[in-house]
Amino acid sequence: MYLRVAEAIRRDIDSGRFQVGAGLPGSRSMAVALGVSRTVVLMAYEQLEGEGYLESRTGSGTYVSARLEVAATDVPRGVEEQDAPGTLRLSRLAGRLVLPPAPERTAFSEESDVIDLAQPRVKSDPRSLKAWKQNLTALLRRRDTPDFPELQGAMALRRAVAGYLSVERGIEADPDDILIVSGAQQARDLIARVLLDEGDRVGVEEPCHWSVRHTFEAVGARVVSCEVGSNGMDIARHADALTGARVLNVSPSFQFPTGVVMGDEQRRALLQWAYANDACVVEDDFDCEHRFGVRTSPSLWSLDKHERVIHVSSFARSMFPALQLGFMLVPRSLRETFLAVKWLADRGSISMQQHVLAACIHSGQFLRDLRRIAHGLAPRHRALHTALTSRLGDAMAVTGSVAGGSLFVSLPALPRTATGALLAEALARGVRIRSAERFHRTPPDHVTLLLSYAGMSETSLKRAGTRLADAYAAVAARLDAHPTTR
Repeated sequence: MYLRVAEAIRRDIDSGRFQVGAGLPGSRSMAVALGVSRTVVLMAYEQLEGEGYLESRTGSGTYVSARLEVAATDVPRGVEEQDAPGTLRLSRLAGRLVLPPAPERTAFSEESDVIDLAQPRVKSDPRSLKAWKQNLTALLRRRDTPDFPELQGAMALRRAVAGYLSVERGIEADPDDILIVSGAQQARDLIARVLLDEGDRVGVEEPCHWSVRHTFEAVGARVVSCEVGSNGMDIARHADALTGARVLNVSPSFQFPTGVVMGDEQRRALLQWAYANDACVVEDDFDCEHRFGVRTSPSLWSLDKHERVIHVSSFARSMFPALQLGFMLVPRSLRETFLAVKWLADRGSISMQQHVLAACIHSGQFLRDLRRIAHGLAPRHRALHTALTSRLGDAMAVTGSVAGGSLFVSLPALPRTATGALLAEALARGVRIRSAERFHRTPPDHVTLLLSYAGMSETSLKRAGTRLADAYAAVAARLDAHPTTR
């Protein structure tokens, strides 16, 4: 109500009904005239005084502000008749930036007839959320206000991460080596800004997540694509193309999207290349915690003897997607530089979440969550993989079935031009899938798929495998009937 009264008075001032310097009726008189309470009028007068329309004179009353007349005389004449300005010039960085396609927000439930394997889903364990709430409540009870974020990250969380890495990953790191960041993407952005200038060469795996390639391209680096084989990226194969490269970004423990694990020999050869070429290796440890049935290979950080590895990991997929926290292990020689660049970005990641996460790790809750997630993924993986293999056999190739929540599937007999037809046929049969083309810089000549199974039940995944196999058979039959469309 007070905003409506203020708007009415503002219109009267703008129209000239209330002239500059004119006194307004007292609050009681205005309230009686408008049929509202005096409090409403007082709030309206206060609002307009804050906007500069009114001024209050002690013992005299409320008047239309004389500043309005001064402001009116300062307005340049004829501005509206001037030519429209030209387009603002953007930086070279801005000119290279591209937003990723917005994800489709189609919601499919377990009860729906459509099984969605297109969107990666992480189902938060109720026990994990309960523990998080309990730790948050305890934090608020013993602290008046959360601390202002520490630039490098809360010491409690850095100590917890160091302990976790020692036990689970065989990485001996000092808390001072750890930099807490707002997820893996911020880590990549910091690395690009610290280590790369325009025109510098940087190696990335082929295929890889779209954001990895684009982060380096955005700063003007020349990206060299390095094909991932059955044992990961082979540095000997790409050494010539990487001549002069400043950075090489790899995911040795669980390559996304293929799921391949880099062999021990390839890891040591990669480090020798970095030493010989004065390059830095970025070790993206994405999703490697969710492993089933295989041992964890030694990390590049633990093998590195000359501070040439930057280790990057994220907590989002380990607990729940909304937890936008990650960490980096940064060589001591680069620590101050990374802190200086991060200071420009955000002054420190969210303090409260850091303290709660530290409590979850110290209590053992974090490790128990990881065990449960991995235990739940293994049967889901088997259900989908078995359903597809039993129907498609040699027509399908799956790589890296050791961890994570997705299958990277190649269909060599279907040309890439049939991708759209396969997606449409699968959806018509009740399963939604996505192509893996966007993860390639140069897509292969056949259909590739990335099937995300973490959020589905085993029963749904068995049905999905059967439906997808039927969709494949239908598309292949049409191509055989019309070979010119291949």
